[in-house]
Amino acid sequence: MSALTDQRHYGAERFARSETMVREKGFAVLISSLGYADALRFLTQLSSGQGDYLAWQDRVFGDSSADEIYEQARDYWGKHNSSV
Repeated sequence: MSALTDQRHYGAERFARSETMVREKGFAVLISSLGYADALRFLTQLSSGQGDYLAWQDRVFGDSSADEIYEQARDYWGKHNSSV
């Protein structure tokens, strides 16, 4: 095969892959590059999560300002982490 024929064949093959094949190949590449644990850590970062983030944010932080949240976090970690 010529280089042009190879490119055409490769291009057709690339687009002929099913979603399952792409997902499996992608996961295999992640595992070979990152290992199982870090591949899973990476994939969990892509998840959109569940629930209503804005409702959760209102429930947790209410009308607190960023400065108030920072002070609460600083106080918490000051009490719970002696190395800070």
